[in-house]
Amino acid sequence: MREAAEKAQESGMQVREATYGTWSSPVSEEHAAHSVFRLGDIQVDGEDVWWTEARPEEGGRTALVRRRADGTVGDVGPATLSVRSSVYEYGGGSFLVEDGTAYVVSAGDQRLWRLGRDGGETPLTPGDPRVRYADFSLDRARDRLVCLAEVHGDDGGHPDHRLVAVPLGEAADPEVLVGDREFLCSARVSPDGGQLCWIQWSAPRMPWDGTELWLAELDEGGRPVGARMVAGGPAESVIQPQWGPDGLLYFVSDRSGFWNIHRLRSGSAEPVTSLQVDFGRPQWVLHLVNYAFLDATTIAAAGSDRGRWRVYVVDTPTATARELPLPYTEAGFVVRSRRGRIVLDAASPFASRSVVEVDPATGASQVLGRAQAAASVPREFLSEPEQVAFEGSEGRTTFGFFYRPRNPGFHAPDGTLPPLLVRVHGGPTAASSPMLDYAVQYWTTRGIAVLDVNYGGSSGYGRAYRERLAGRWGETDALDCIAGAEHLVARGEVDANSLIIQGESAGGFTVLNALAFHDTFHVGICHYGIADLVAFDQGTHKFESHYCEHLVGPYPQAKEVYRERSPLYSANLLRSPLIMFQGLNDPVVPAGQSRAMYEAVRENGVPCAFLAFEGEEHGFRVAENIHRCIRAELYFVGRVLGFTGAVPDAAVEIENMA
Repeated sequence: MREAAEKAQESGMQVREATYGTWSSPVSEEHAAHSVFRLGDIQVDGEDVWWTEARPEEGGRTALVRRRADGTVGDVGPATLSVRSSVYEYGGGSFLVEDGTAYVVSAGDQRLWRLGRDGGETPLTPGDPRVRYADFSLDRARDRLVCLAEVHGDDGGHPDHRLVAVPLGEAADPEVLVGDREFLCSARVSPDGGQLCWIQWSAPRMPWDGTELWLAELDEGGRPVGARMVAGGPAESVIQPQWGPDGLLYFVSDRSGFWNIHRLRSGSAEPVTSLQVDFGRPQWVLHLVNYAFLDATTIAAAGSDRGRWRVYVVDTPTATARELPLPYTEAGFVVRSRRGRIVLDAASPFASRSVVEVDPATGASQVLGRAQAAASVPREFLSEPEQVAFEGSEGRTTFGFFYRPRNPGFHAPDGTLPPLLVRVHGGPTAASSPMLDYAVQYWTTRGIAVLDVNYGGSSGYGRAYRERLAGRWGETDALDCIAGAEHLVARGEVDANSLIIQGESAGGFTVLNALAFHDTFHVGICHYGIADLVAFDQGTHKFESHYCEHLVGPYPQAKEVYRERSPLYSANLLRSPLIMFQGLNDPVVPAGQSRAMYEAVRENGVPCAFLAFEGEEHGFRVAENIHRCIRAELYFVGRVLGFTGAVPDAAVEIENMA
């Protein structure tokens, strides 16, 4: 921290002494807001590369973007078009491109539209607000799309899911190909049009717990016959099926303990990679693709090695892999191939997420496009993450990424230590990566250290690490976050009396549990977190309706455990100041949960604040609202810990605060 200030002085920069948390920063709310959203799906069409990107400053719309062969980049479709599916609420797989024509899901009506090369817009599905579409595969032989349809009834109950065929002519009712399954995704038509594969699973499993890969022949009418399961099961997660140029069916399976690439040969699954690397991610959104075929015998794949993403080139005949020497630490939500080169989304500790093309022979890379963002911040202000390992719950090694305060224009008074913000990712099976995230740098440039904890249950460390949370949600995650903070206190890195915990969704649940059942943290920041597991289990959407059975226990048999783990029922124990944020249109964690928790804390006389936003769902999308949240967080933390942050117009009403 002082080293950066000394270098700044040597260069002639004015360096001031100021308390941690009060440093003025070039990282704005606009920077942090753009870190909230990532680039979406990527498609390669000949020489063109297409992708989606969220635009908080445009009311949260998701734009469809194309980079042409000549290097020009521009939006496709009308300025009002937002390309986003709401299937399974989290969406994904919202567009497909072929020969200059794009097939997209409009966020407004969830219909499937064709955007022609001439700019024309044609609806391909009827205007039925009860039906949503996503996750497309082109059936060239029959001039149709095969995709997932989510059909909602008029009774407000859980929707049905089915695989359907959508003709590419005028709008028509899709033909149902596969129905009577609880959950479906990843329908893929073989290049010769003769076969169809798909993934299915049933509650209480989630797609990272256990799925089944099914395969069927397509008859003359294009209907599946002779369907059979070819891989997967209750304790094996099979994801991302793709047809290879050799005519074989490839997929990712964690049967080895890690998500490795496999192929189906002579009816049996054989590994193509055998590394202790996860070539996959939890399927919270549709159409994640971590590998692509560069030619008939070569695959490019992105995998997580203990939280750091790497890119590999795999020789399929010998099933051997070599790592490319790339500067990226986060890569490959989507991996594609273009002219034998690798196209993927990637980021590093000093570069935000971009669409990148990589030469598989040399590792040389070039940026094809970036999401629109605020002006870049000079590198000398950026805190570089350090991977830390510490003893977490039950004495097991747990991982995280630590960011020290960094701002060359300031140093803190001698003998003082910075506050620590512990960030808790959602999911809870997601993971934090060591990449440039301005939502982190917003704090570090102001003199507040940050620890991103990949607590037990996080992905990217193999199946056994994910399974640590089985039956222990609300305990293992909270204890691991506490252990991470205590580890940094013991190292003399941070102030033991200024510990903050922040989380969203499942991470918000961890925040509330850490505050209600432990006394380590002095401030809590909760975004749309679960407060009542019973209400969540009984009232959430279909995709997560049985999630708690694996994480907590079967309901109602384990009803008392649900109550014991629910911070709402123990809100009287919570004594640390808490600020809460909630979207009023949230279909995953209804606003009533946050409101009830806030009221309980307020009645206890604990300093607290509550900000609710009309129109926002599970994850805020509108720039104005995101900016308001970020400013409010810093203001609240500063009031509680006794420093004044350099944030204008940030005041929020804090109950029970003198």
